[in-house]
This record gives sequence, C-alpha cells and structure tokens, in this order.
Amino acid sequence: MKIEVQGLNKIYPNGNQALKDINLEFGKGMFGLLGPNGAGKSTLMRIMVTLMKPSSGRILIDGKDIQKHRKELRRMLGYLPQDFRFFTSLKAWEFL
Repeated sequence: MKIEVQGLNKIYPNGNQALKDINLEFGKGMFGLLGPNGAGKSTLMRIMVTLMKPSSGRILIDGKDIQKHRKELRRMLGYLPQDFRFFTSLKAWEFL
C-alpha cells in the first residue's frame, strides 16, 4: 500500500492552522509519526482515515483519492486514537 499526502492544509474554524502544506509519501512497511504536542499529528491521522476533512490538499492511497473513494478505502485502514476507550463487552479482536 502506498500513501501520498499532497499539499495538505487544515485550518480550524477558530483560525488555528494545524497543518500547512504537508507533503509525505509512505511506502510498504511500518512508520512512526513523531512530533511535539500541538504539531498536528492527530489532525493528520484523522484526515488520513477520513474522520476529518482537510481545508485543502489531498491524500491518495494506491493512487485513489480518499475523499472520492472514501467507502472503499476505509475498509483498508485501521486507526486507534490516543484517547480510545475499551468496551468490556467486546473481545479484543472484535474491538479492533
């Protein structure tokens, strides 16, 4: 799976710019996203898994725009946010 982030920007309604002209490419393998608090890591991840829309720019997964192929591409993605809550009624594999 190849993920491309092209010219991504996110400006919140209050005027705060969380992301400014982000360009990244992830190939096959495992990657970490590191940075200080408030750097925009969570915002970038939320946009990448289609939980949030960017102000501008786009993300491609295997050449397909996530906004245009949202339903199809969401099946290929997994995301575990930093503030998740475990549901005790579910088994671990059901939760994931």
